[in-house]
Amino acid sequence: MGLFGSITGKSKVKAANKIVQTARAKDDVAQAEQLFAQAMAIYEAIPSDNAAFKDALYNWGMALLYSARLKQGAEAKELYQEAGKKFSYCLVAKADYLGAALDWGVALMELAPLQNAADKEETYTLAKEKFSIADGIQEGVASYNFACLYAVHSDFNACKEALQLALEYKNLPDEEDILNDADMKIAKTKPWFNEFIASINAPEVEAEQDKKTEESSKDAEYSKVKVVTDGYKVEYDKKEK
Repeated sequence: MGLFGSITGKSKVKAANKIVQTARAKDDVAQAEQLFAQAMAIYEAIPSDNAAFKDALYNWGMALLYSARLKQGAEAKELYQEAGKKFSYCLVAKADYLGAALDWGVALMELAPLQNAADKEETYTLAKEKFSIADGIQEGVASYNFACLYAVHSDFNACKEALQLALEYKNLPDEEDILNDADMKIAKTKPWFNEFIASINAPEVEAEQDKKTEESSKDAEYSKVKVVTDGYKVEYDKKEK
């Protein structure tokens, strides 16, 4: 595949991604589905020997994931499963494709509630596996996802710890998204949950106070806790791939 073919492939993926973003902004479900189908046809047309093939697979999976959210029952389950297949192929093509690992786990988390009890637990186990892969690629990136996984299994101590870790790694979604997250439904009833939400912005306040105190006393010594992050911020349901 020559340079021109590679550039053409990337341009097609970019164009398809814009169509997906347009679809997601539509209130009319039928129009959104039509646009998703149009975008997926573009992803599908990109050959496997093209440099953009991995990104086409990933974004194809995302389009399927978004489409699944417009459906119910068997139709939704099928689309979530198809999204998972695209993410799996993407990881075969590039073993450290972070988005594919993370969003495969997300697709599995959304698929599980639609399944019977036996299949549901198997799906949650697979989701944990995918989040672990993502965390292995970038430490801490799946902390919030693990919190959701713990929450649906009523392991609230682990949920609380994972939320705190997500805060430290700066991988929390917006406060509103946390409060509206179906996985957090029961966790939100726990006394510590509101305290955690209130603490989300606390580190910034404390850091500012520490700075002022340090400036006023040159002889003071401070213990600084370094937040481990390389700047990657998961935008969850607001990704623009």
